[in-house]
Amino acid sequence: MKVKVISDTLFKLSPKMSSQLANSEKVFVKNRTEFELISYTEAENNHTRLVLANQTLGGNQRICYAYNPDIELEASPVKLTVVSDTLFKQRPILSSQLSNADKVFVKNGTQFDLKSYLPAGGNHLKVALANKFLGPNNLNTWYAYQPDVRVSGSTVTLRVVSDTLFKLKPVFSYQLTSSEKIFVKNGTEFELAANEKATGNHVRIVLANTGLGDRSVKEWYAYAPDIVIEGTSSDNTPHKGDPYASPQPVPDPEPTTPVTPAPPVIKPTPAPEPDRPAPTGPFRLPGFRSTFYLSEPIVPNGNFTWAEATKNGSRIPVSRDVTYGIIRIARVMEEVRSRLGDRPIRVNSRYRDPVSNRAVGGALYSRHLSGDAIDFVVIGLHAYSVYDRLNPWWGSQGGLASSSIFTHIDARGYYARWSYGY
Repeated sequence: MKVKVISDTLFKLSPKMSSQLANSEKVFVKNRTEFELISYTEAENNHTRLVLANQTLGGNQRICYAYNPDIELEASPVKLTVVSDTLFKQRPILSSQLSNADKVFVKNGTQFDLKSYLPAGGNHLKVALANKFLGPNNLNTWYAYQPDVRVSGSTVTLRVVSDTLFKLKPVFSYQLTSSEKIFVKNGTEFELAANEKATGNHVRIVLANTGLGDRSVKEWYAYAPDIVIEGTSSDNTPHKGDPYASPQPVPDPEPTTPVTPAPPVIKPTPAPEPDRPAPTGPFRLPGFRSTFYLSEPIVPNGNFTWAEATKNGSRIPVSRDVTYGIIRIARVMEEVRSRLGDRPIRVNSRYRDPVSNRAVGGALYSRHLSGDAIDFVVIGLHAYSVYDRLNPWWGSQGGLASSSIFTHIDARGYYARWSYGY
């Protein structure tokens, strides 16, 4: 990632007015100068904290602060295009409920680079602009009404939410030498190439750009409570459709007048497909001696069956661990259903074997492969509203995401959030 200076400016050792700093605490940087960055962080007083990758400023400083209106961060692979004159807002509510300072007009056709975007209440997207600051307070985080914008491209961003250490091994920091760990400040952001759960409540991360430390190492372990991950990889495109249900399920409208039901038509029960057992049939799971039945609930007296979890028996888990993942997320979904008023839930996709995952556009490291993920629709609730209600509760227990037509939840064990962009 890079930063480009767009106006003669001063890079500083602290985010203060230049008049408050000694000459040794600031250095002049000419318009159009570019620097390669390891990371950047929002700072106070309308500044950005920059960590330079391969250059230093006066006094061999790699960390400096720049005044936001004087810089542009490099173009992001994620683009937002405004498709209808709209207002960006500081809260996802009706614009009439906001003061003029909390909303800004954005014209049809305007395009922005995004650092990140997430679902929000009221059919909004929460967007963090990568290189623009809008409004009288020069803000880069806004809410946009989803029908008025289109998002393309993808990226995965890690944000540090507490001063922490990145480590070369997923162990206690005192067990490591100084060369095997590196301090990372609260608020620092990195673009990721990969992330996955590791032992000891750690997350294995692979940096997408310049590495850290004297050897520019890209692969590290981060303590899960100290980070949040936002965004999704370019290969995560499940809109291809996993035919558990209709790819765009909607609730049936309620009739406005009583309707006399037609007499039932008795049709012969179709024979199951050759590679799928009948929905009530018995089946076995790897690592278990007992017999399971497709029609049985996964959790005793629950609402979700083994037929849903295995696509009527056509996707039997490949291991005992996958089975435990299916059981774990089934317990989660029982609570989800309760929290959403016991509304009916339609499952779009659950466990996927590797072949099925590739066929429906799932990510390379999709949690559906581990069994502990579900894509679902709550009848009568917009998917963004589902996300908005579940987000505070789910916290760092796992991943939560949404498109405009379904919600995803998984039990990966660390905080991950994203939108599918459609």
